[in-house]
Amino acid sequence: MSDTADTSNEYTKIYHTKCLTDASDVTHTVLYKKSTCTRVDDLVLNFHCSRDSKCVKCQQNYL
Repeated sequence: MSDTADTSNEYTKIYHTKCLTDASDVTHTVLYKKSTCTRVDDLVLNFHCSRDSKCVKCQQNYL
């Protein structure tokens, strides 16, 4: 067993959108893990908002 992480099934998407709180322009960067089945959505591993990385409102849009 290897101690290194397998990142071959992970990918990042960048979304340019409006903030739900104050309608300012923000960038959401989302790291996904590819699902093994096409009927299941890909898993969100990490979310970052350029305005507030702890914003739960924005993060829920990608779950």
